[in-house]
Amino acid sequence: MKRIEKKLFVLLTLFAMPLFGEKITIQNATEMAIKNNRDIKKGMLEIEKSRLDVNKAWKSAYFKVTYNASANKYFKEIKSLAGSYDQTYGHNVTLTQPIYTGGAVKTGIEIGKEALSLNELNLDKIKKDTILSTVQAYIDVYDAQSALRVLEKSREALSKNYEIQKEKYSLRMVTKPEFIEAERSLKAIEASIIEQKSNIEIAKEALGILIGYSDSLNIEIVPFSVEENFTKKVVLKDDLAKLTSQNTEYQMALKKEKSYNGTVGLNMSWDIFDWGAKKYEVQKAQKEYEIKEIEAEQALDSLKVNMKKVYYQLQALEKSLEAKRIAVEKAEEVYELEQERYNYNLITMKNLLDAETNLRQSRTEYESTRLKYYYLISRYGAFLD
Repeated sequence: MKRIEKKLFVLLTLFAMPLFGEKITIQNATEMAIKNNRDIKKGMLEIEKSRLDVNKAWKSAYFKVTYNASANKYFKEIKSLAGSYDQTYGHNVTLTQPIYTGGAVKTGIEIGKEALSLNELNLDKIKKDTILSTVQAYIDVYDAQSALRVLEKSREALSKNYEIQKEKYSLRMVTKPEFIEAERSLKAIEASIIEQKSNIEIAKEALGILIGYSDSLNIEIVPFSVEENFTKKVVLKDDLAKLTSQNTEYQMALKKEKSYNGTVGLNMSWDIFDWGAKKYEVQKAQKEYEIKEIEAEQALDSLKVNMKKVYYQLQALEKSLEAKRIAVEKAEEVYELEQERYNYNLITMKNLLDAETNLRQSRTEYESTRLKYYYLISRYGAFLD
C-alpha cells in the first residue's frame, strides 16, 4: 500500500522551478488530493475494519477465561446434614480452548487476511486514480495559462501594429480598410484573452475541488519540466514483464480468484446419496475458478496493450515536439520578415496578420503537445505503481 506514497509515479520526479510568492507545485497538489479525497478516507477506514477482523479471527484461536457467580435467596429455610440455610452463593472460573473446529479458525484468519490485502490494493488504486486526475487538472490549468501567455504576446504585437497603422492612417499612408483590419484583429485578440481568462478560472476551480483548496482563484501554478526523450530511458519489454508483480489492477484480479467459505463451530454430517448434487457443486466451483483465471489473463492482456499504446504515443510525441519546436522558430522568423516587408509596402495587412496568426497557433500547439507529453509520462508510470 505504501508503494503509491513512496513513488508518486514518474511524473512526480518533475523538478519545480519556483518563482515568487506562495505557490502550489504539482507534488503539493497530489499530496493535498490524497489527504483530502473522500474515497481515500473511506478506503483507509475499510482497511482498519479489515485489520480488526483479522485480529478478531486470531483471538478466536486463543483460550477464553470466563467467570460466573450466582446468589440465591429461598422463601423458606432449607435443612441439610451440614445445617440449615435460606440463601446460597457460588462462583467459578472456566478456561476453554478450541481443539478442533473443522478448520473454521484457520479459514476465518485467511478470509480476514485476503480481505485486508484486497482493501489495501483497492486503496492503492484509488490513490493512483486520484493522482492521475490531479495531474491532469494541474496540467489543464498550466495549459490554459500557457495559451493566455501566447495570446498576450500576440496582443502586444498587434497593439504595436495598430498604433503604427493609426499613425499612418492619420498621415494618409494606409487605406481605411487596412486600418480597420488592424483594429479588428486587436479587438479579436482582446476578446480571446477575456475568454481564456475564464477558462483558467474554471480549470482552477476544478483543481481546487480535487485538492480540497477552497480559495481556488488564488492557486498559482509552478512551471515544471521533465527530461525529454523519456522512451529512450525505459525498456518497454522489461516494463511489460513487471506488470504481473507491480500493477495494482492485475493484483486485484488475482485476489478476486480466491474465495473461502468458513463456518463457526463443528458440524459433522455425511450424505450417503444426494443424486450427484455435491459432484455438480464441485464442478461448478471449478468452472468459476477457471472463469476467474481467464478474467485475470484478460486484465493482463488489456494492461499490456494500454501500456504499449502509451509508450508508442510518447515516441510519436517526442518526434512531434521536435517538429513543433522547429515550426515555432520558423513562424517567428517569418513574422519578423513579414513585418519588414509590410513596412516597405511589399505585402498587405492581411498577409501580416496571417503570419501573426500562424505564429500564435504554432506556439499554442507546441505548448499543448508538451503538456500532453508530460501527462502521458505519468500515465506510463502508473502502470508500474
